[in-house]
Amino acid sequence: MAINDDTPRWICLICGWIYDETKGDPDSGIAPGTRFEDIPEDWSCPLCGVTKADFVTMEEYAAQRASSGSMTRPRRARGQVGGEDAVVIIGSGIAGWTAAEQLRAQDADRPITLITADDGCVYPKPSLSMAMGQGRTADDLIEQSGPDKAEALGVTLQANTRVLGIKPKDKRLMTTKGKVTYGDLVLALGASQRRLTFEGDAADQILRVNDLTSYRKMREKLSRGPQHVTLIGAGLIGVEFAEDLHAGGHRVTLLDLGQQLLGRLAPLPIARRLLASLRQHGTEFLPGVSLAALDTDGNRLRGTLSDGESLTTDLVISAVGLVPNTDLAKRAGLNVNRGIVANADNMRTSDPHIYAIGDCVEVDGRSYFYIEPIRRQAATVAAALVGKHRPFAHLPMAVRIKTPSLPINVCPPDQSVADFGDWHAHTPAEVSDDDKGTCRMDFLVRNQLVGYALTGRCTPQSEHLHRIVIESLFAATTAA
Repeated sequence: MAINDDTPRWICLICGWIYDETKGDPDSGIAPGTRFEDIPEDWSCPLCGVTKADFVTMEEYAAQRASSGSMTRPRRARGQVGGEDAVVIIGSGIAGWTAAEQLRAQDADRPITLITADDGCVYPKPSLSMAMGQGRTADDLIEQSGPDKAEALGVTLQANTRVLGIKPKDKRLMTTKGKVTYGDLVLALGASQRRLTFEGDAADQILRVNDLTSYRKMREKLSRGPQHVTLIGAGLIGVEFAEDLHAGGHRVTLLDLGQQLLGRLAPLPIARRLLASLRQHGTEFLPGVSLAALDTDGNRLRGTLSDGESLTTDLVISAVGLVPNTDLAKRAGLNVNRGIVANADNMRTSDPHIYAIGDCVEVDGRSYFYIEPIRRQAATVAAALVGKHRPFAHLPMAVRIKTPSLPINVCPPDQSVADFGDWHAHTPAEVSDDDKGTCRMDFLVRNQLVGYALTGRCTPQSEHLHRIVIESLFAATTAA
């Protein structure tokens, strides 16, 4: 998309979202024309939730890239894939590239190889559920090509290469392009959309949008004009896609076996507010049902629901949650539970030379599918690889739900305390018509704030409340 170079723009160093002063951030209450300097300090990035401190001007960003691009590639890593002293990273998502960035910042000389099954391009994955309404193609989302990123970091990129197996005793990988040795291995394998089994001759047409390739397929299928889309799953990804597809001119029906939107992520009153907002846009929600079968019906599709009812649609997208990619680790004999089990001290797996980070990992029984903890996991791995100690700490997650019709920030209670408290309304008794979408709910345990849910004009409170939640959880843990 064409961009005027004179437009004042600021870029988030964490996820790459760009603040354009001419457009503002209306969903967060920042009007078009607002200078970046005039944005309130409690404003946060609408994509990843970090603060203004993590933004720089596009000019500064370009200068930083130019500076890093001139970095001399370590002699031992030039053109070499792997090696006995090399750190090999499998996966080119946010986790994989962040691990490479963090390690190179700590060690300018150690050879690094990144192996990926795709082309290795860099793009903000959270943007997939908000790009349709913005009119952005898959190519629009790409921030940097894989070769350019590799050159900037001084690493070797082995793109379009599948890893077939790991031989930990030999410290060797088997790939579609031959054997690769390693000194240390970092698994950044990501997660896949959960695959449910459906009957019908069109079941294989159900899309799971989790990367640029599947996003391209979705846009291609919806390119002939307004259509009807059925979304299986009304959790975080489902409601975000419902909003985005509507913004792109399509009608949406949401299916979910649960009785409310967002499942356990948000309290029922917040879910009801969001449902009312979606219904105003024509989105239909069918609770307590899922898809049983999908068949062709002329030029369209006919879905048979689990309650026996049917609907006619043009496209079905599954958004029923993520499952960590663990098959490679299992076959290598690593300790695997729901995810690849890693130690919080160093993100090391059950093998002393294999680490794991990102969507594929499990730490103390928890999985982490958000950018902020993944970046901290990468920092932990980088520190461990250079002989330092920077343990990964579990922190309550502040989640920004990208539903422009009703902005929502939520910090669900930690699983360690969730059974000991309840949600309480905190919104002022008098709410004007302009504030009718505004709501704050607190999750309290013995009068201590351990979670919150915010909508409308309450969302800017998120950063302040998140600090309180972290302090409360730390105090509870220390007391225990």
